[in-house]
Amino acid sequence: MNKVLVISYYWPPSGGAGVQRWLKFTKYLPSYGWEPVILTVDPQYASYPQRDESLVKEVPSSVQVVRTKSSGAVFSAYRMLTGSREIPYGGFVNEDDPGFLQRVSRFIRGNFVLPDARKGWNRHALKKAREITKAGNIRTVITTSPPHSTQLIGLKLKKTLNIKWIADLRDPWSEIYYSRRMYQTSPARKINLSMEKKVLNAADRVICTCNSTANLLRSKLPDDRLQEKIITVTNGYDPDDFKAVHPGPESFTITYLGTFAGDYDAETLSGALDYFRAHDPGVINLRFIGKTGSRTEKLFRNRENLNLQIIPYAEHARAMEYLAGSAALLLVVPSRGKEDEMIPGRLFEYLASKRKIIALGPEDSDVGDILRKTGGGKIFSRNDSVELGKYLISLHNDFKNANFEIMPSGLEEYSRSVLAAKIADVLNSL
Repeated sequence: MNKVLVISYYWPPSGGAGVQRWLKFTKYLPSYGWEPVILTVDPQYASYPQRDESLVKEVPSSVQVVRTKSSGAVFSAYRMLTGSREIPYGGFVNEDDPGFLQRVSRFIRGNFVLPDARKGWNRHALKKAREITKAGNIRTVITTSPPHSTQLIGLKLKKTLNIKWIADLRDPWSEIYYSRRMYQTSPARKINLSMEKKVLNAADRVICTCNSTANLLRSKLPDDRLQEKIITVTNGYDPDDFKAVHPGPESFTITYLGTFAGDYDAETLSGALDYFRAHDPGVINLRFIGKTGSRTEKLFRNRENLNLQIIPYAEHARAMEYLAGSAALLLVVPSRGKEDEMIPGRLFEYLASKRKIIALGPEDSDVGDILRKTGGGKIFSRNDSVELGKYLISLHNDFKNANFEIMPSGLEEYSRSVLAAKIADVLNSL
């Protein structure tokens, strides 16, 4: 069996959506002739936005996982400035109402800690990656990000070793939606763009999770030959996560899974809830699972006909149970347009839960395309509160008639096994 070295900062016991992609590919790739070897950071030295110890049990026992230490100067400075133990996703920018020290942290992160705050791991990972590839005679390396500093490890390996290198970008780099909240100066942006372009030019393949991101990155390369190496392999769902039978919703519950803060569109939902209250006497149970900003909580707390539940974090298996116990699921696309578009990974687990999806974001987005293709729900643009309110009423009527389960068309296309086969095809093509 061929071996491939996968370099990923986020790995169990790290929690969150970023872990799922390669945890699941690692599970299914051996079925297609590829044995992943994982290089990651030692949890003792890592900064995880959240931890999920239950995911450790999902790592196949046959998989070799190598961990290294990381330098922590950036983390120490951040903790001293903010009093927070962990550096969150997005590099400090998801606070709704940042104080002075948080704004200083954003400026430092956006201008002096490039490409991101986890780059202290790079020199340790680079040394260990060289040892692993030499000892195991491994000739193919995959780097997955965020953090995008991980791609610089692949860049150095490509320059110094005879390897094939795949750069897997789960999110946009320079155009990530929260970049506008980091007070980035023009010189800093040029440095970031330069690093991104070096990675795009040097990698043998670049994999994106979204067609819009792939098109954006292609536009940064000079000719068609280079542009052809950029492809899309979306995130997905694992059928094994949905084998257990869970009871359906007992109340009209709408669940949101993930971070809801910062640039996320709460106002459109707020207006839709007002419309619902004016036209339907029913009660909505609105449940947020994950980091929820104070502005969002204030907006939805103490409202008529609305019960608000906030669960700071749930283990992955428990989160899937919450989805099954919902009448509908809320999804937010934080991007403003094609230049920073991304597909939230939880979309595919939403589809697999067979509950109708309420999405907020650009109607011409990849998320909108997938919802229309699968029949999994509807997407509403910003300020489209009235139409969203009408949809909530329709969903409530469906719930009262026990008509909350759907069968998305073409769901199998997004199963982790099918997607792992696509990754194997890429590996075989090198």
